[in-house]
Amino acid sequence: MTKSINVLSLFDGMSCAQIALNRLDVKYDKYYASEVDKHAIKVTNTNYPNTIHLGDVTEWHKWNIDWENIDLLMGGTPCQDFSQARLSHKDKSVRQIKGLRGRKSSLFYEYLDILNHIKSKNKNIKFLLENVKMKKESEIALNDYLGVDGVHINSKLVTFQSRPRIYWANWQFDQPDDLDISFQENKSTTQKNIDEAIVNKTPSRIRMWNNGNGRESKSNCDNITNSKKIGCLTGKQDRCPNSGLVAYKDFCRYLTRDEMEKAQTVPVGYTDCLSYNQAQKVLGNGWTVDVVCHILKGMK
Repeated sequence: MTKSINVLSLFDGMSCAQIALNRLDVKYDKYYASEVDKHAIKVTNTNYPNTIHLGDVTEWHKWNIDWENIDLLMGGTPCQDFSQARLSHKDKSVRQIKGLRGRKSSLFYEYLDILNHIKSKNKNIKFLLENVKMKKESEIALNDYLGVDGVHINSKLVTFQSRPRIYWANWQFDQPDDLDISFQENKSTTQKNIDEAIVNKTPSRIRMWNNGNGRESKSNCDNITNSKKIGCLTGKQDRCPNSGLVAYKDFCRYLTRDEMEKAQTVPVGYTDCLSYNQAQKVLGNGWTVDVVCHILKGMK
């Protein structure tokens, strides 16, 4: 790619899309971001101060941007309860009355409306949507809405985190090569980071650790001390299940900040402007950057 592009990123989070574009040396003039989480915005502003923030995606009708010159639309929408939204995409008025407006899943419709709005002004718009693995009927519905079939990619191919996701784009891309990356080769050696991840014994954490025996029930977490792969990062490690627990002295610890950053293939130190708890939330809600890089390589 030699032409500079203009990018609109919905649900931008900590701007993982911007990391990917820079990693691929894709030139862009304007990067518009819609995000409401203040900690995610703080990370973005620290690393990419030229980001143009637009605010709440539900207010997109008020955005003063040059729609016809948006070249790439990106986003990862929440998808809770999406399977209940089996309404006809041909009848927008019904969708607005009876759809999942007000629930997290309804934000997909904002992405869809924005995509269709840009298409009406720029038929060459490229788009990428990411979402969690979902019920088959929900996936089929999204395929229908978007006009392309989603591609299942697990982040474990490019990192040590197992993170199954579905990606929709209007260009062709295949599975990344399996790089055979191990958690054991990426464990933190920085005591400062390890200290952040040490936890006190509480009844819930004792139950989660299960004496290091792993997941014998839904109340336990995997013991990843010697594992090659960790579980999927989420916005909070103090839950069961989570991405896994690591043995530390007579108990366990959570993943360190740099382990979480490596798991999502973002630069180590990218979230240093946040507290540990804030960082784990934005990292858990983020994208695996190297998967996005792989997909973007196929864009003309």
